[in-house]
Amino acid sequence: MEKRKAMAVVAADVSNDYMNRICTGISAQCEHLGYDLYIMLMSSNLDNGTTIQQGEENIYSLINKDTVSGVILLMGNAANPELIKELGKKIVENDIPVISVDSQLDFCEYIIADDENLMEKMTDHFIEHHNCKKIMCLTGYKGMPVSESRLVGYKNSLVRHGIEYDENLVVYGDFWKVSAENLAKEFLNGKRTLPDAVVCANDSMAISLCNTLSDGGINVPDDMMISGYDGSREAMENVPSITTIYPENGALGARAVLKLYKMITGLDGEAVDMPNGKLILTGSCGCSDSINYLIKQRESYKAVNEQYERYYNSSGMLEGLSKARSLDHLMHKLTHYMYLLVDINMYAMCLNKEWEGFEKSDESDYLSEGYPEKMAVQMIYKNPAYDFSAHEYDSKDIVPDSIRSYYEKPKTYFILPLHFMDRCFGYSLFVFNDLKFTVSQLFSSWNRNINIALEFLRVRTKLTLINQRITLSFIRDTLTGVYNRQGFKRYSDSMFKKAKTENKKLFILMADLDMLKHINDNFGHIEGDNAISVCANGLNTCCENNEICARIGGDEYSIVGVYDYTDEIIDGYIKYIHDYFDRYNASSGKKYSVGASLGYYCGYVDDDKDFQYYMDIADKKMYEDKFQRKKFRKD
Repeated sequence: MEKRKAMAVVAADVSNDYMNRICTGISAQCEHLGYDLYIMLMSSNLDNGTTIQQGEENIYSLINKDTVSGVILLMGNAANPELIKELGKKIVENDIPVISVDSQLDFCEYIIADDENLMEKMTDHFIEHHNCKKIMCLTGYKGMPVSESRLVGYKNSLVRHGIEYDENLVVYGDFWKVSAENLAKEFLNGKRTLPDAVVCANDSMAISLCNTLSDGGINVPDDMMISGYDGSREAMENVPSITTIYPENGALGARAVLKLYKMITGLDGEAVDMPNGKLILTGSCGCSDSINYLIKQRESYKAVNEQYERYYNSSGMLEGLSKARSLDHLMHKLTHYMYLLVDINMYAMCLNKEWEGFEKSDESDYLSEGYPEKMAVQMIYKNPAYDFSAHEYDSKDIVPDSIRSYYEKPKTYFILPLHFMDRCFGYSLFVFNDLKFTVSQLFSSWNRNINIALEFLRVRTKLTLINQRITLSFIRDTLTGVYNRQGFKRYSDSMFKKAKTENKKLFILMADLDMLKHINDNFGHIEGDNAISVCANGLNTCCENNEICARIGGDEYSIVGVYDYTDEIIDGYIKYIHDYFDRYNASSGKKYSVGASLGYYCGYVDDDKDFQYYMDIADKKMYEDKFQRKKFRKD
């Protein structure tokens, strides 16, 4: 099928409401313009250089010019500044059009929300509805476009209402709680007098300021009013609820797509309709105008979140997946937990073909950076059907043809890394029916369970292989590879029991390598070892009916089998062994010959006889053959 063009969103934090709402607008506009959308996310957003964070950030290495027409960066809250630098370098080097949203970066164009108008309206509200005269503004970092545009909106309202703009009432913060806590302490210790209100440039600062003041005995809103910006869930759930601005995030996302589209094509795209921003007037300013909206938002989130948490916490998902004995078993177990994904339309597990990666005992060979050229879709859930047949694809495609073929129209794919620490397993693809009902924090938790389960399976498989190797080294002869005496004892006992219970013939062949001492004394022990290996190979390769071959002494061997043997089969075995030696001796160029004395028993067994009884019969015949061969050599 012809590949649709795609745009990619690089976001730092999956649990951020602000990011989720912008992505809704980006998705709607991309679909309208005929573009698939790849939203690449991390489950954690830390600036600590841990191997876990390296594993998370690796997902962005999928971005390539062949597949992605343009990139939208939502990295304003990225905790790791080095990540932004590395991303910028990669995108610029690959000549991929890129635009940043609400964050000014030195390597690309940026777009910010229309904050001035909304911030002005919030300041208007304090002046016109609450008769506030002294209003302070706590904005973000100085010089940051978002900080300055929100400050301009505050200033415009003051000027328009005839209130003098006072720079002493402006505090540059950090869009986080530290600056808000410091401001609250200045109020509490009397360093600053309380204003009538503080308009904050985001909800995090507003919440922190409100709660720190409340803890210090200052009542909000009676002693001082506070507002935020973002319309976040945390602001609505705070006590008191924070008066805030629900920004035009969806429209901002759509405008970012249109600007990127023009950068890609040179054309102006048709815009989709998106809702405008609005004020949410609640407890921290003493209003209740938005109480119905607030209740609806809380009930909507509560319905989705509580349902998920109730199901998730009682599902035992991680424990269930950790019981998987193989990758196939793990994927089938995963089907039991698909109901936890709210509004899911499609899920796919995409793994590196060598995802286990344990060739070296010190585990220094695993993949930690990038993805292999070839990957495989191991599992596809397309509601309500499953496909467990592996589909190989080029990792540069990001979304395989086998998945895109499900959709005739453009789709939005959430892409999360599958990894443990910095060990890269692959990634997960999610498609939801409606982004408005998608809670990314929830499917991120679901995805992290798969990370742990894959690592648990990998370690279990490796330990099993190590155990098998230890077991094999315990029962195998290190020189020849056939069973040793311990292995012979283990399997001969079970074969003897089988001969009794199934009433089948027992075959025991005893062999003794001819002239080993002569070879060692005259040609050296290396040649002696060669003769031992040749003899073992001749005996082992004659077996055609699940017999076992063992080296039970320095130059002694045995074959044991249980089958419906005929004289022709046994005669064929003996002839094969002698012919094998003849062929070897004729072509080896050695100054010595390899041969063996043979004796065997083949027949049904009696209940009152033990295995050693029949082994002695074969051993006696072998010594008779040895005597004759020695006599023949002397003659």
